[in-house]
Amino acid sequence: MTETSGSSGTIQSEQTIENLLNRARASISKKEIKEAIGDILAAIDFCSCNKGNTKQVRHGKDKSCHLKQFVNGVRSKDLDAIYNVASSPCSCGFAWPSCSSPKHLEAIDLLTESLETEGHYVSAITTGLGIIRLRPISAAGYCRVAKTIRLILKLEKEGKKAKRVNPKVARTLATLEKDAGLTTARLYIFMKKLVQAGLNNTSEKYRNDAHDEYDQILMRMAHSLKLQDSLRDPAAKLPLELLRQIFSHLDTSDVIRSLRVSKKWNRIIKHDTLLWEEVRLAQPRNPGNRVLATWLRGHQGVKSLTIDEVSGFGLSAKRLYMLLFGLPNLQCLIIKTAAPHRCDTIQELDPAPSPSQKLGLAQLSLDGYQAPVSLLVQLLDLSKDTLEVLDLVQTGSKPERAIEAVRMPKLRSLWVDIDMAGTSTEEHVLRMPEIVASTPNLEAFCLNGFQLEWTPGQPTPQGWRQLKHASFGPAMGIEAHTQGTILLPRIFPPITESMEKIEIMTMNPVIAHNYLFTVMDGAEARHPLHSQEMGLEFDEGKLPKLPNLELFRSRCAIDVGLLGRLLAVPAAREGSLRVLELPVEQRWAVRQRHLWCPVVGLESIVVPAEAFVWMESEKIEHLGLYFFNYAGFAFQYGQRFNGQPFLDWLDKFPALNSVSVYPDWPGEGVMPFIGKLILHPRVKKIFQDSLRTGYEWDEACLLAVQRSVDLYHCDFNVPYGPSLFKNW
Repeated sequence: MTETSGSSGTIQSEQTIENLLNRARASISKKEIKEAIGDILAAIDFCSCNKGNTKQVRHGKDKSCHLKQFVNGVRSKDLDAIYNVASSPCSCGFAWPSCSSPKHLEAIDLLTESLETEGHYVSAITTGLGIIRLRPISAAGYCRVAKTIRLILKLEKEGKKAKRVNPKVARTLATLEKDAGLTTARLYIFMKKLVQAGLNNTSEKYRNDAHDEYDQILMRMAHSLKLQDSLRDPAAKLPLELLRQIFSHLDTSDVIRSLRVSKKWNRIIKHDTLLWEEVRLAQPRNPGNRVLATWLRGHQGVKSLTIDEVSGFGLSAKRLYMLLFGLPNLQCLIIKTAAPHRCDTIQELDPAPSPSQKLGLAQLSLDGYQAPVSLLVQLLDLSKDTLEVLDLVQTGSKPERAIEAVRMPKLRSLWVDIDMAGTSTEEHVLRMPEIVASTPNLEAFCLNGFQLEWTPGQPTPQGWRQLKHASFGPAMGIEAHTQGTILLPRIFPPITESMEKIEIMTMNPVIAHNYLFTVMDGAEARHPLHSQEMGLEFDEGKLPKLPNLELFRSRCAIDVGLLGRLLAVPAAREGSLRVLELPVEQRWAVRQRHLWCPVVGLESIVVPAEAFVWMESEKIEHLGLYFFNYAGFAFQYGQRFNGQPFLDWLDKFPALNSVSVYPDWPGEGVMPFIGKLILHPRVKKIFQDSLRTGYEWDEACLLAVQRSVDLYHCDFNVPYGPSLFKNW
């Protein structure tokens, strides 16, 4: 009972102190300093260190003895002298209170501020020294006294400059000289040494608690006073290996700035060859050829060079040549720009490389940088024996022609994404046999913005036997010069068992069915549905087997039965499949018998728990659905949305933790659906495009925070390609 009442009494006391201090702050803002001081002293009396619950016993009005003690302590060469002074009684015998309560310290700090505002500078200094007495390991007292002394010296200097005497300042300086022997010059020295003592007393030597804002202020004061302790190297005590590890996490521009910190840092950074193996320049300015040549000579060990925005770099044919051949160990070159119109167009390197010159590039990535076919062919030919990763994103021209022209036997990853602004897929025709022949050992590809072409007599490409990742972007089309009703032969190499991830983000189902299900029986093309309709035999043993498939995403219509044959065994049932995204409304499935043969009605809406029974798996972690609304016919805009069948489906997957939902015209009712997803016990991440702004979005975000669920708004064209592969 006693313990409980004591605890409640402490809480009540702290609340009273807080109320009094708030009232004091309000009085200070109104320039009612006397009222503020009265409230502050009352707050101090309520502190828990005052056991008798009466007025605190205070030092007399004359505090010259108190001030002299600190002045003598500062004059001592002992760094611990001020700590010892603060911890001992006053020379007059008065025992200063010691208290660790933040409120007590805050109250005296506010009292010092009030006295300073009123112009009682001597009292402000002695009260600030009282804060040091109260808690010598806190930086607050040292900061407050130093601030008051700095104000006095500033006002005195301004008065001299204006040839006008400030009475309060003059009286203060006279009192300090009389009571403690502090002339103007000595007062400045006293301030410096007190700050120096503060750095010593607030270090880990005396305290092990967290530092606060006053510690930062004290360090800034020490730095402005040019104290030696403030200029010390914070990493001086770290081993060289750990310091290098810290530098390795910095951006290159930060590393360059670190060269100017000290001679020691400059020496460590310059001689750390590992640190300069990867150079990343954010937005470099034009360095000039002479400066660039000097930099290249001093950084021969660079293996990776990334320029995040090259538009201001002035990349010319000569400068690109300097980068490529001035860094003999360069293995990775990444050039990006969001402003291609500000970059010079380079037709070929200058000077032209000799036949004996070769590059050792393992990765070449151009993002937004406009590179003509002639330059691409030159770069690929110079690196054809070593290149493993090739990314050409919005590079203009016709990058597919450059890839067809150079055989790259070691290429493992190919990402080619065409900028569709002002163009169409017809302008970029991709001939798969030539692409496969140029990249026989490819393991991952991502294609977007192309028209796939097939002509009669074109053979099925052979190769890519180690392919693991296949991604078709949303802007992929197909052009087939067929005769009559002949089934389109397979235009891709056969899918192998090594496949791990498949993304079909195009809405064109011809590409999906040709890639996934069309097989070759000699010179004859076979498709399961086509064979069934035509009364032909189909060997299902020729359908691809995907025991290692981890990710399958498709936005275009795929026959449910065929999908079951492809994914159920062994990917889903035996546990390799982790990510699955499908469309459940098959309205885009228009019959084109000579290309493929899905038999799907315009109003066919798949109920996943019924149609995808074979998909139930203990390992699937992410589910996604496109084009679904179980409220009725999907073309009726503004209808009430119903997503309950999707919610029912989630219960079939015990390992589920994230979902992506892209309904078809969600209409009214989508907010309750998103709310149910947030409340689902397994869902921890939600990707959707139905809620973006407004009241419903705010409500959903609030609920998500309460349930520790990450809610994202992602546009319908969700990310695809290599970045997604890495994320998953």
